[in-house]
Amino acid sequence: MILNGGSPENVSILPSGFSILPDGPKKNGGSTGSLVTMAFQILDTASYATYIPPDLVATIFKLVTETAECIKAAMFNPLNLDINNLSDSGRDNNDQGNRMASSSSSTYNVQTSGSSHESEIKPFWSRTEVGMDFERDRNLFVSVSVGTEAFKIKILDLAITAMNELANMAIENEPLWHPCIAGRILNCAEYIKKFGQVDSHFPVLPNAETYTNPLQTEASRETRFLAVQPVHIVELLMNNEQEQYSPVLSNMVSKAKVLGVLSTQAQGDYNGAMQVMAVKFHASSPLVPNRKCYLARYSRRLNNNAWGVVDVSLQSLFPNPLTRYRRRPSGCLIERFRDGLLEHCEVDNSSVPEVCRYFVTSGQAYGAKQWLSTLVRQHERLTHIRVRRDPKLQLSTGEANLLILADQMMRNFWRNLSFSRKNRWMLVSLSDAENIHKAIIRFVKEKEGRCPGLALVMAATIRIPASARRIFNFLQDENSRSKWDILSHGHVVQQTRSISNGCIPGNHVSILEVKSPEDPDRTVKTLLQESFSTSACSYVTFAPVEASSINMILNGGDSDNVPVMPSGFSILPDGLTGDEVSLMTIIFQILDSAASPMCFPAHSVYSMYKVITETAKAITAGVVDPYNMG
Repeated sequence: MILNGGSPENVSILPSGFSILPDGPKKNGGSTGSLVTMAFQILDTASYATYIPPDLVATIFKLVTETAECIKAAMFNPLNLDINNLSDSGRDNNDQGNRMASSSSSTYNVQTSGSSHESEIKPFWSRTEVGMDFERDRNLFVSVSVGTEAFKIKILDLAITAMNELANMAIENEPLWHPCIAGRILNCAEYIKKFGQVDSHFPVLPNAETYTNPLQTEASRETRFLAVQPVHIVELLMNNEQEQYSPVLSNMVSKAKVLGVLSTQAQGDYNGAMQVMAVKFHASSPLVPNRKCYLARYSRRLNNNAWGVVDVSLQSLFPNPLTRYRRRPSGCLIERFRDGLLEHCEVDNSSVPEVCRYFVTSGQAYGAKQWLSTLVRQHERLTHIRVRRDPKLQLSTGEANLLILADQMMRNFWRNLSFSRKNRWMLVSLSDAENIHKAIIRFVKEKEGRCPGLALVMAATIRIPASARRIFNFLQDENSRSKWDILSHGHVVQQTRSISNGCIPGNHVSILEVKSPEDPDRTVKTLLQESFSTSACSYVTFAPVEASSINMILNGGDSDNVPVMPSGFSILPDGLTGDEVSLMTIIFQILDSAASPMCFPAHSVYSMYKVITETAKAITAGVVDPYNMG
């Protein structure tokens, strides 16, 4: 009609479309990418100014996210590397890209040689991260929604129901709970009998029948004794002003953002306090997908000696058809000197690699034992440091500053364990790999986590036929370091300072000096190392630091501007064989000025892979053969 000359005035239109903008210039010119804004409209007679039907929100959100994924799939060109084309001389002549994680003025060359190799690098994007580009918009939507009175009432009702369920489940024993390696696991049949088969707060997801892998239930419980007042644990979990929760539990919490405070009490009183949060959790291997959700966190004083803090997913109020993780009523029942923690969720584990599969599905990756051991470890660490501050025990200002630097190093290490929109990993596969079948690599921009320059991080998780304790003892002992650290082969490693920060032997921060074999008085490099072990996991993390920086810190100087690039290990039971076999994740960093988010120099990829494979073989030999223990 319009093309034939008719008037467009009475033609109704509902525009949808895109705006495309450059993300901003790089320092060396060009663009870092593009910002695409999508706007979609649909007609819906059931909506009005203060109410949007949840199923409509889910439909629109699915439309937007799937459109975004299609656009990215069409535009993105996976990276491919062919190391067949790299000559040995080509690898050896680029020392600049082979500098091992160090201070800006130190260089460590990794020599590489051998037969030709075939490799491929491709995106390692977990299915759980689909739609992450819209996280900011969704956070805003949830923040605005929880401020309305109608949503407040629904969330409060959900939280009270969740608290009652948590309190009942926390005091039950068999047959509801069965003992296992991860603490206690839930008997789902008994749970259905006691709490009903259908939970009205967790309806079936829209289009759930299209999913090839349904959500599986994980539930576990653990109880430990803690010499701390219950209200202090409640404050750790509920005090959003001091933001203690994420830093203290940073080995499992990637992100925790408070989107709305629905109920507040007097200062220091958390009885009845409630807040809505966006959280993201990570495991001790970057091969294991992150878990993220929106939840309500509610605290209540149950009696004179007990508190409860419960988390519950808001999936029923803010449905998302792409959900891969729902948090059922989970949290802490805290009595005087005793803390019981319960973890209950539904999750899609279909993208977990085989090497980590049982570790995750058995509840050891994200289960109650892992959470509670982390809480106990942090309490012991802070208590130990507080005691050491007693003038009689002489914890100097310098030692306290060194502990602060070590804490920052550990947080950077855990950041590298996480997978997120800003922390994307790429999968690396080499045809001649032995016990490492897959490794992943990511780019680290300058200044990220105090990184002194552009860098690459590579990680791999392997299975070792030895107990976690034996591996931990071998790695944290300076006398055995030259047996697995290829940069210390032929050198003498001396521990020049050790600061205990826990009750378990081996839990300490130390300074290691690698001495020249020709001149024992000359220090080749200085390492800051932290090692600690809990009932659920162990870590050994280290970073090269300039000797002058160490001296400055020990003399009372500020550690804030000291760069750290942590490498190291996480050690966990494999979940299948008890103490006989362990999962070890290896993470190494190198500085590489030629690297970029979309370009990983082949010589660096090969060098890092060589370091990881040789390190893995040396550690396996050292812990399996008792004569190698030294």
